[in-house]
Formats: sequence, structure tokens, C-alpha cells
Amino acid sequence: MPEEAGDVPILTLLRRDPIVLPPTATVREAIEKMAEANVGSVIIVDEDMKPIGIFTERDLLVKVCARGLDPASVRLEEVMTRNPMVVRESETAKKALELMLHFGFRHLPVVDSEGRLVGVVSIRDVSQPFAGEVDIEELHSAG
Repeated sequence: MPEEAGDVPILTLLRRDPIVLPPTATVREAIEKMAEANVGSVIIVDEDMKPIGIFTERDLLVKVCARGLDPASVRLEEVMTRNPMVVRESETAKKALELMLHFGFRHLPVVDSEGRLVGVVSIRDVSQPFAGEVDIEELHSAG
């Protein structure tokens, strides 16, 4: 019996290692890593690889550029979104997509049972199993 789209394990959607930085890294460092990896977010982790924040393209625009701050001198801990919502690696694509659509996220950290970061999924990643089943307009309005 074929899997329904929503039953796809979130782990199968992880495409690359997550981009991580400590909270003391600068926005400039985050921008460089994001550009190099062609991703829209960086996860800020503690010494145990547990997510303590997320910094996205939107944070760059709203919290740094719009305020006229210098990316080379602003630390991530000053502008990151603290305590990001996460999804456990045991969850499904459906659960991740529901969270992302409900809260308007485009990126969602994936953690193991100990809360350590194992990856990041984007709205694009989690919507692929639902090809033809998801309202594209709803995805575009999700932040």
C-alpha cells in the first residue's frame, strides 16, 4: 500500500547539513554562510547543538537592514528569533507543513529525541510530498 503524502517521514526530506553558528557570530558571518550554501536561514545553536535561535532572510531585512545596523558588528544573539519552534525527527511532513502554515514559517529546525539539531526543512521541502494537494497561494502567504 503506498504511503499517503502526509505520512512521509520528515527525516527523508533533509537535503543537506544545517548551517549553524554560535550566538556570538555576526550577521555578516551568517549572510556569508547562507549565501555560500544558497539557503534562507541559519540555526543558532548552543554548545550541545541544541537550537536556541534562528536567523532568516526576513530577520536580515527587518531587524538589520531596515534599522540601518551594520551586519559586521551586530551579533546574531541581538537579532535572532529566540527559542524557535522545532519538529522532532520522528514527525511527518504533514506535521511540519501544518506548523509552518499555521505559524507562517518558511524554515523549521528538525531535532532528535534529545533536542539536538539534525537538520532544517523549508516550506519547499515539506510541500513536495503534497504535489497537487497543497494550495500554492496558501504557501506563498506563509511568510
